[in-house]
Amino acid sequence: MSPQASIRMDRIALVRSLGFLCLMLTIILLAPLFLLIFWPEESHEAKAFLVPAAATLLTGGILLLCSRGQRALVLRKHASSMILLLLWIVAVAFCSIPFMMVGYSVPQAAFESMSGLTTTGLSVTDVTAVSHLILLYRSLLHLIGGVGLVLVLTAILANYYGMQLFTAEGHTDRLSTSPFRSARTILVLYGSFILAGIILYVLSGMPLFDAVNYSISAVATGGFSIHPDSIGHYASVPIDIITMFLMLMGATNFMASSMLFRGRFKDYFNHIEVRCVMVLLAIAGPIGAVQLVLDHVSPSVLMAIDQSFFQMISILTTTGLTNVDDYLHVAGFALVPAIIFMFIGGNTDSTAGGLKAYRFALGAKSLFWDFRDSLRSERTVSPRKIRRFGVTRTVSREEISQNYAYLIAYFTIAILGTFALMLCGHSLQDSFIEFVSALGTIGLSVGVTAATASAPTLWILTVAMLIARLEIFVFLFGVARLVTNIRDIQRSILRRRKEGRNG
Repeated sequence: MSPQASIRMDRIALVRSLGFLCLMLTIILLAPLFLLIFWPEESHEAKAFLVPAAATLLTGGILLLCSRGQRALVLRKHASSMILLLLWIVAVAFCSIPFMMVGYSVPQAAFESMSGLTTTGLSVTDVTAVSHLILLYRSLLHLIGGVGLVLVLTAILANYYGMQLFTAEGHTDRLSTSPFRSARTILVLYGSFILAGIILYVLSGMPLFDAVNYSISAVATGGFSIHPDSIGHYASVPIDIITMFLMLMGATNFMASSMLFRGRFKDYFNHIEVRCVMVLLAIAGPIGAVQLVLDHVSPSVLMAIDQSFFQMISILTTTGLTNVDDYLHVAGFALVPAIIFMFIGGNTDSTAGGLKAYRFALGAKSLFWDFRDSLRSERTVSPRKIRRFGVTRTVSREEISQNYAYLIAYFTIAILGTFALMLCGHSLQDSFIEFVSALGTIGLSVGVTAATASAPTLWILTVAMLIARLEIFVFLFGVARLVTNIRDIQRSILRRRKEGRNG
């Protein structure tokens, strides 16, 4: 295929993807208006959703008309990363409009929209002062962002571009050879978890509106709350237990969850990521409970156990819901495992963020393998194997090297982001914890994120959340491809002008 044809394929794929994305966003923007049946007094905010919905509908229609009858079968190298980057930027831009129309500044609106779509949960919203429409809208951003924009589009419309966009968004463990069927299966699991959560919450005494919002937030590992004190508002152990279950399900690899519900219990519990999470929680949970008792944060040992495991699960799954007020400030020595968990995050191919448990487990095993081999004879060939999805496989040195590279890149960005926040006037500790929370899509804050935060602070954290959701190399490849395309367009324009003058 000629370079010109390849560029044309990329443009077709981008235009069609943006068109379908805009139509999907139209539905999300209109959905909160359903609540006007129950809260008609909030109708004055309907315009905040109707205007952007009309814009996305018009934009989507025009883009699809422009690309009608055209299909892109093959994309250039890293073009899928560029398209994915642009899809997320456009989605955030359109989804920011309702926030701006109810009084948010541009940085605040972009931040809140990005936090919702990336399921981070950091927020500049005073949840006691906004309408039910805005509260539900924030949860709906979690809903579509939790499993990924491309996955939702793939499940609804089928995939026009093979596995490329689907894989670029991080869905590497496929439940089927077809991305269409894989996406559908994931959405069924995702929706089933949310529906089960709603039912369990209601049975536990939670109002239906609250149940919908918190079930979405927990399964999407998002963290947006409709109360200032989050899940702690209910002071209910059953609700805490339900939330812990939902957070763990959302942060578990969907393929592993599929094995669990098919009765493959041995394969599920031997899966490397599941075992990693179980071991980490078994260590950190008791540590946190002891700290809560010693510092008199919890009124009893049983309450300390509940609160500790809740907080550790919430952090490790990158959810950010809490049942302890201002936990990061009262965590004491338990802040050490909490920060480590902020880096690790949930499973691959789940709704969670962070480094991912697989990368952490592989990194830990790689260090052990290297240390073991250094103690043995050079002639000894030691196996490097892991068990994943019921299959024991050998890990190549190339995969180990790539994993090390990603870990180094992640920590480097965390350090650079920390210094960037320090330049905005925040302390080293606050800058580090807040940036790591954004980069891992955790959502817990030490107070840096607030309605009074400066615009540079909000933009730094907004970019961090985007990098986290796309993952570092996809983001970098996408930016590089975009810059290359812009240069190609500029050169093409200059060449045509030169030819016109010569002609």
